[in-house]
Parts: sequence; C-alpha cells; structure tokens
Amino acid sequence: MKKLSALLMLFGLMLSAQNNRVVYEYQFRLDSTKIDSLKTEWMYLDISKNGSKYYSKAAFESDSIVNESIKKQMASGMKNISVSRQSFGGEIKDEVEKTYPEYKTFLISKIGNDSYKALEDRKLVWKILPDKKQLGTFNVQKATTNFAGRNWTAWFTTDVPIQDGPYKFSGLPGLIVEIFDQTGSHKMELKGIKKMAETTPEELDTQGKDIPFTKKKPIDVNRQQYVKQLKQYENDPVQGMREILSRPNSKVMINVNGKEISEPKEVLRELEKNAKEEIAKNNNKIELIP
Repeated sequence: MKKLSALLMLFGLMLSAQNNRVVYEYQFRLDSTKIDSLKTEWMYLDISKNGSKYYSKAAFESDSIVNESIKKQMASGMKNISVSRQSFGGEIKDEVEKTYPEYKTFLISKIGNDSYKALEDRKLVWKILPDKKQLGTFNVQKATTNFAGRNWTAWFTTDVPIQDGPYKFSGLPGLIVEIFDQTGSHKMELKGIKKMAETTPEELDTQGKDIPFTKKKPIDVNRQQYVKQLKQYENDPVQGMREILSRPNSKVMINVNGKEISEPKEVLRELEKNAKEEIAKNNNKIELIP
C-alpha cells in the first residue's frame, strides 16, 4: 500500500510539473430521431501549468492540412486560394479552454464565417456521492450535476490530482475518468494519459485575405452575445458568406456532386441548403440550453 501511495504521489508530481495530454473517447448522438446513430470521436485534453484545452483530434488534423495547403498556395503567388475541407475533418468543431487556478472556462465556437470565444458564466454544482468502484486502473467515485439542460453522472479519480475533465466539466477533487448524460446521448471516457512537449500554436498568416472555411482568431464575447450570434446564424446561415461575395473581386467556388459552382446566387443557395440540413440534423447538442 505504501509503495502504491508513493507511485501515485510521484505520478501526481509528474502531471503537475509538465504538459500532459489526456485522451478521451467521445460517443455522441447528433440526431435524436435516430436512436442507432451513435458516433465516436477522439478528443484531446491538453493540460499545462496555466490551463487546459479540449478539442477534437480529427478537426485539429484537418485544420493542419488546410493551413499547409493555403501556405503553399500563397508562397507560390496564387491569387485565387482554393480550400478543400475533406470529410475526415470530424464532427466536433468546438473547443474548450480553461485557465488555472481560477478555472475560467471558455467555449470557442465557429458560427458562420466567424469564430467566437464565450466565457461560461454558469457554475457547475456537483453532488459527490459515496459510490466507488474501479474503472481500468483508476479508483473512482461518483458525482452528479445538471448543466445546460442535461443531467450528468461523472466518475472521478483522486489518483490524478487534477480538478479537470472533458468539455466544460471541472471542479471535482480529481480528474474525470468518465462522464455521461442521463439519456445516453453523450459519453466521454478516458482512454490514456501521456506526456507531451510544450508547443506554441502557429497562426495562419493570410496576408490580409479573408479566406472562407479557415480558422480565425476568435472574437471575445459573453455567453449572452454568443447565444445571440448563434440564433442569428440559425435564422440566416449564409449571412457571412453573403457579405464576402458582395465585396469587389470576391469569388467563391464550391463543388456539388462533382460540379463546380461559382455563380454567387447558386453558391449561396447550395450553402444555405447544406447549412439548414446540418442544423436540422444536429438537434441533440451537448448543451440543450446554450
């Protein structure tokens, strides 16, 4: 027992002294009308001494490929930049950042052609229960909370002395190993922890060009402002693209079933159709109340 305690203490010191990546398997159902439509995506929770960042592995890799393509096109002097986002980009585009030690939590979300960074102002109130068990190699304890319209059950471990977890969840006396909602629509489960080298995120220099579908520096907003932007987008999902196409010498080409379309009205029509289909399909969001 003393040897195990010493190892756990050493593990805790290792985690607090360097950057670590916690890997979660996220199972979710975007469309509540399709009971058998569960999807799976691998998520990263990168932890440093100053905070954490939660994001999709697939979306990160897709963004990296897009950025490399744009950099090569700009370096070659091409005037018209072509952007192709492949289907392997993943379903989860949102990211969550937390700052330590305050645990301020920010949702980074792309709405239309802009990105927003919204401060979460709803505090998580946990009820820690006496139930305990073992999940994998971790001794875990049960806790429950209600957040954004869903009832959640979490299993956390004090074996890892980090009061963090996937998405916006934090504040328990240990790392969240598993968390799921009451309906079974959303579940995040820890699959591994590994050390990682400290890196500085590279920002894409578009040389002043407004390139659609690329990742942009987010606009800082409060939650109420974010919800307002979200509702405006749902009512008119091509507003941003309409503004881009109205600028002089602006041209956007999209591929629809192998056919390239560049006429502005047709482009807007297709983009609006696709966006509204996505909005209708994505009716079972992780936050029922954003």
